[in-house]
Order: sequence, then structure tokens, then C-alpha cells
Amino acid sequence: MKMLVISESEIRKRGPGNALGVCWRQWRAERGLARRGIHFRNTDLEAVAAAYRAMTEAEFEAINGRQDWANWRTIPRALTGHVPERQLRILDLGCGTGSSTRVLACYAPAGSHIIAYEVAEPLLVFARRRAYRNRTGAAVPVDFVCQGVTATLRQGDGGAVPERSVNIVNASGVVGHHLDVPSIQPLVGEIKRILSPEGIAMLDVGPSLPGPALRRLMQSAGFAFLGHYRSGWWDPTGVMVFRGAEG
Repeated sequence: MKMLVISESEIRKRGPGNALGVCWRQWRAERGLARRGIHFRNTDLEAVAAAYRAMTEAEFEAINGRQDWANWRTIPRALTGHVPERQLRILDLGCGTGSSTRVLACYAPAGSHIIAYEVAEPLLVFARRRAYRNRTGAAVPVDFVCQGVTATLRQGDGGAVPERSVNIVNASGVVGHHLDVPSIQPLVGEIKRILSPEGIAMLDVGPSLPGPALRRLMQSAGFAFLGHYRSGWWDPTGVMVFRGAEG
């Protein structure tokens, strides 16, 4: 079976460039939000949702800038060699305004389909305005669903995502930054339910759920650890990739 392979030279060509500028805009936006009493760095999921709902598009893009910069590097590194070069069904958890969805669409093989989830409906308004295209320029179909990631994952028609029907589950900034060991348990069970035997889960690590804790949790649930991928050697977070025990 031919596997999807993405070269490092291609990865370096894509995505936003100036990391220092991205960090400066994020710091400035966070200060402005804090002055308005908006704090999003939290594991209280209701508080997180309320904070994101209160942001403008520009504010969210600024505070998500560093994550977006990393996504263009970590997502393709996590994908390469782990999924087949054929149409795939992809779930993007915590899509925000669609920045991570754009990366997934870019590298998705022809014919792929994405379902993107976001708990803050105002952010989905902006996400729906974006164009999602793969490397050939072809449009990639994306369904957007407004819901949290610790509930049963739904399709665009409202029905539950069928068992073993998903090839990729991606989370870029929601697992390691807003979940912890107790609160991620429903999501782990849902990933086990929906992931196909050859499918992978690409989950971000961060301050609320560090890499070692996530790895122990996923392996205890029967997932095989495939690797930890970062935007650079200095990146303390990144993405961990797991495959189901039957994969």
C-alpha cells in the first residue's frame, strides 16, 4: 500500500514565516484580552468556550498564531508515512477559525473529506468563510459541527460518527491546553470507537496534558505510540501520534 509521504523541503515552503512576529502579536493580544477579563488558558471547558465566544476573529487569529505556525510543521510530519495515499476521512477537533483544518486539507489526498469541530459558534462563522484546498488546488469538502470534543462526535447531519469509519483524528491545541487526565477520558473512548484499524490519532501535548501523561493514558487504552513530532527542536509541545491496537 502506497503511504502518504511529505518531504521536509515541502513542509518548509508552506505556512506563516516570521515566528518572532507571530509570538509578539500573540503576547499583545493576550494582554488586551486579559484587560477585558477574557482568560482562555483554562481546563474548565465552559469557561474556555465562553472566552473563545467573546473574541473577535482578529483576536483569535492573534492568540492562535503560534499554534498555527506550529501546525504547518507538526501536522505534515505527523502524517507522513502513517496514512495511505488515498481518500481519507479526517476529524479536526477544536478547529477554531479553521487554521488547522486548512493544513489538513492541504496535505489530504484527493477525495478526502474533513469534519471540523468547534465549541464556539462565532469562530465557526469565520471558519466557514475560508477556502480549503489540497496541494493540487482542488477544493476539499469540510463539514463544520458546533460541539465540544468530550461529547459523542457528530456528523453534519447530527448523527453519531459511525464506528471504525475515521482514518485520522487530529487535535491541534485543544487536548494539551484545555484537557487533563480526567477530562480526556470520554474523548479517548470516542477515538477508540470511531478510528478505523489502520487509522491514527494526532493529539497535541501541552501544559494541561504533558506528553508523558498522554502517552501513558493512550497506551493503557490500547493505542500504539508512533512518535512525537514538533515544529522544531526547541518546541516543548508538539503532536503525539497513536494507532489503535488492531492497526
